Amino acid sequence: MDLATALGHALWMAFAMLWEILWPLILGFGLSAVVQAVVSKSEMTKLLPDDSPKSLAIACGLGAASSSCSYAAVALGRSIFRKGANFTAAMAFQLASTNLVAELTIII
Repeated sequence: MDLATALGHALWMAFAMLWEILWPLILGFGLSAVVQAVVSKSEMTKLLPDDSPKSLAIACGLGAASSSCSYAAVALGRSIFRKGANFTAAMAFQLASTNLVAELTIII
């Protein structure tokens, strides 16, 4: 394989990867924007104020309900943390969003 062919193949693979991850990135940033625009800081502070079992259960429940991809989970986790949620609760939301998939639980 010569250099031009290898470079062309690498560029094609980079474009294909971008095309595959573009929609999750748009979804994640879009949902993050909705959270930032709609949810007030006081509401988020009331919903996830600390790292108590109640707050973590709520965060896990919301994360499982959203069951988004990793890109959306990271963007949403950052948004809810910036809106006043406890860091531990935001991380619980993020992990539950990618690992507690409600749709698979219903199907299984």
